[in-house]
Amino acid sequence: MDRRTFLKTAGIGSISVAYGCKSDYDKNIFSLVTAPEDFITGQAVWYATTCTECPAGCGILAKNREGRVIKLEGNPAHPVNQGKLCIRGQAALQSVYDPDRLLTPQLKTGQTFKPISFDQAVDILKQRMQAASERGNNRVKLLTGITSDPLCALLSTTLEAFGAGPAAVYEPFAHDALRKAHEAIFSKPMLPSFHMEKADFILGFGADFIETWLSPVEYIRKFKSMHSLDNGSKGMFVHAGPYMSLTAANADKFIPITAGTEYMVALGLIRQILETRTPDHQSDQRLAHLPAPFVKELAAVVKTYKADIVQEYTGFPAADQKHLAESLLASHSPLVLGSTGTTADTSFALEMAVTLLNLLLDKDLSLYDFEQRHALEKVMTAKQTADLFKTAVTDPTDLFLFYNTNPLFTFPENTDLTEIFNRKEIFKVSFSNFMDETSQNADLVFPVQLSLETWDSYESNTACISTLQPAMGRLTQAPCLGDVFLDLSDGERKFEDYYQYLADYLYTNMAEKSKAAFIETIQAGGIFHSSSKSGAGRPPLDPGSIQALKRALDSIEPSEAPELKFLAVPSIRLYDGRGANKSWLNEIPDPVTSIAWETMVMIHPATLEGHGFAHGDILTIESGDHAITAPVYSYQGVAPGVMVMQTGQGHKAYGRYAAGFGSSPIDLLSGSLETSDFLAYLITPSSVKQTGRVEALPQTDGSRSQYKRKIALSMTVGNSHGESAGHGASDGHGESDGHGGKAGGGLDMNQFPLTLPTKEGYDKKRDVYAAHDHVGYRWGMIVDLDKCVGCGSCVAACYAENNIGVVGKEQIINGREMAWLRIERYQDQNIEDRLIFLPMMCQHCDDAPCESVCPVYAPHHSKEGLNNQVYNRCIGTRFCAQNCPYKVRKFNWFDWERPKPLNLQLNPDVTVRSKGIMEKCSFCIQRIKKAHDHAKNENREIRDGEIQPACVQTCPAGALTFGNFLDKNSAVSRLARDLRAYQVLGYLNTKPAVIYLKKVVQEL
Repeated sequence: MDRRTFLKTAGIGSISVAYGCKSDYDKNIFSLVTAPEDFITGQAVWYATTCTECPAGCGILAKNREGRVIKLEGNPAHPVNQGKLCIRGQAALQSVYDPDRLLTPQLKTGQTFKPISFDQAVDILKQRMQAASERGNNRVKLLTGITSDPLCALLSTTLEAFGAGPAAVYEPFAHDALRKAHEAIFSKPMLPSFHMEKADFILGFGADFIETWLSPVEYIRKFKSMHSLDNGSKGMFVHAGPYMSLTAANADKFIPITAGTEYMVALGLIRQILETRTPDHQSDQRLAHLPAPFVKELAAVVKTYKADIVQEYTGFPAADQKHLAESLLASHSPLVLGSTGTTADTSFALEMAVTLLNLLLDKDLSLYDFEQRHALEKVMTAKQTADLFKTAVTDPTDLFLFYNTNPLFTFPENTDLTEIFNRKEIFKVSFSNFMDETSQNADLVFPVQLSLETWDSYESNTACISTLQPAMGRLTQAPCLGDVFLDLSDGERKFEDYYQYLADYLYTNMAEKSKAAFIETIQAGGIFHSSSKSGAGRPPLDPGSIQALKRALDSIEPSEAPELKFLAVPSIRLYDGRGANKSWLNEIPDPVTSIAWETMVMIHPATLEGHGFAHGDILTIESGDHAITAPVYSYQGVAPGVMVMQTGQGHKAYGRYAAGFGSSPIDLLSGSLETSDFLAYLITPSSVKQTGRVEALPQTDGSRSQYKRKIALSMTVGNSHGESAGHGASDGHGESDGHGGKAGGGLDMNQFPLTLPTKEGYDKKRDVYAAHDHVGYRWGMIVDLDKCVGCGSCVAACYAENNIGVVGKEQIINGREMAWLRIERYQDQNIEDRLIFLPMMCQHCDDAPCESVCPVYAPHHSKEGLNNQVYNRCIGTRFCAQNCPYKVRKFNWFDWERPKPLNLQLNPDVTVRSKGIMEKCSFCIQRIKKAHDHAKNENREIRDGEIQPACVQTCPAGALTFGNFLDKNSAVSRLARDLRAYQVLGYLNTKPAVIYLKKVVQEL
């Protein structure tokens, strides 16, 4: 089919039927080219599209009920996330229904905005662009967040028609140092993906791949593939850095080192490897692949980084350095990862050292994928962004456009950026749906369609073109940005609208040029090429790369003075701040600190004591003319001498859920890059002092300690008898029964056996109540603590699926959070600096303590073993919550506010609870009922794995399994027989239907 015919047949009016998805995933996916005529009220329709909450570009399925999207889930057909979704992806839906979303364009008159029509806004834009073009070239500039190739091309083409340069693409966390290191070594600023799943040893220097680094959902899956127990062994992960992030908390060994000295450790490892493995070493040819002059130059550069010197500056003991080097050499497939950024020169030196380490350890770089490179490699560096601001000030500029970006919040203080917004002769336009900091200071705010409302594409990586399509009816009259720029284009229009423009782009990339192939592309969620072979096409080395490293090292002046440092890091929940207007992301506590709605300054207890600070103190941190205030969080996971603070909060605008909460560490940083190529996220504050105020923190945890109770247990690798490493399950002596207790069947905490929530779990000698008669099914869940990384995706999915109320900061301080599922984090009972993350939800006990104390029988034991909560029976006595040892029952103190149009996001299959009643996890009973109906219609039983509660469906690590305990061949029954299986507080004999598998720990 030729291009012209294709564009005609793929036009908006040519497809009027819905096509089912060919995936084995039990959902129907429709391409919304026109609204299908066979929509059925009460029946969900799914659309494949793409998440744009971060640059990773995961594929998503949008669940549409009666024209509105009510839930997002991962697209199983998408190669990046393979059906899973992170916490930010789950919350992306809230942008559409944000009560502070702008419905019309806003034009600034004086100091206030007035609403205007979209036609007026387009006219103003045309007039401004035409006037700028008539005055000369390059008087219009456009800064955009990362966007699709066709849209970026259209933006640049339109700008060119007005005599302006191409669109400038900016992302706050663009991994400039890593790209620059690859450019120095391979002559190209690349961001290859990594075959983490094929490694047997990973060493990270701060790369938070579980939180924000490059593609978190993808790397969680790959990490757990290499780090899960397999035939009695698992891969090793060591993390060296200035603080224990969530990623570091999942390491087998966390090595705290002085902030900004990570590069020294890496260079010291290179020195030890070069001394151990040399090109003329006859028994090892690992370095024979590198040019002799290259190796000689490298050896000369690293010779000064001896173990004792590295120890002096970093705090990393020399003996441990040697052991780490030996472990790297002994591994078969080692992989070393860099950082998220500290200071300008040290970040580049670290990324150079990391890449060189990988070259020394693996001649083919077989764990690098140079064919599937991350989309972030095409954005500007921070230096180029600063240069753009400078050019806008020094050269005549009449019009500055901003799309999908908020530089006044995300870019550190830059005098040129400030000047752009101060100059009245520069007309600023923000294409934004929200009155964020950049929009607030613009002259015209022009809302455009969000990603769930528009046609577009997204190049998740260089081998993957993801598609976006409208997944719901329109809530506003905002146009597609592509249509706006097509209207602005001069001359004869080749395309009727941006949809046809996009179809033409997809046509050129489809293997088969046909209408059917186009429909299949939209249904699948994109054009996905087959995975490339690992190590294919490693670029040649640049012989001058060692000199680039040497120059970087020469510019660094290591400091031995014990100055207090300040480090800004990205947030797993709010990323760079773009997620701050989503109430779920603020309400769900940070997994490491268990703090919600607040930005904490994490400081080591010894540092606190040395400076006279205490947990909860409000500190004022100053850097030059700028200052922020923030509460202190005492955390042993921070290296002494450094304060760590997450980005994302501290907004002065951006809606009711963002403005006024927390502080922004970006306010202390400098965006002046006249003498540097990289932003510095590690600084030395000019002063840190107490304000004299102490505030209660919105903290959802009680204690990190388990107090030797049987809660979050671990066991060592190779412990085939199932003896636990935690004091709460076994004392390490005697024969284990394989279920966390000793053989013999005692009734104390350490000997109580695992008791299944079925008839087999009852014993007349210890049970008062008779066993329940379950009919056909006894639903339950397995939680593998060895796979759970604590990312909180399951919590966000539960909020979205079950209409859970958002209570806000003050009510969380009062202890009234409503989450049905929470991520608890405890210290390992043997090694206190190791954390264990434990998802806790209603345990659906067979001997449920809540059921026996309710005077009105609101907690009800169903015939399938579920602990139902009958809302219209509940009178709010709260006896059940008092009697629940797991504290998973939540009482509605109020009717929680859902300002319009947030009410449109509510799941119609789940009752919205009112004040005065109790609620808790139901194992997503609405999904169980739907599976029942489906199986009944097909005259069969429910298949194992057919039901996936929201938490199970989204978990990137695959830590949760749901199924039927009455089926002895089901996944949950098989896993319950695992030697690691135990029940939290099982010795209380409540017979929980949630069975945990102990975390498997190992030593370096």
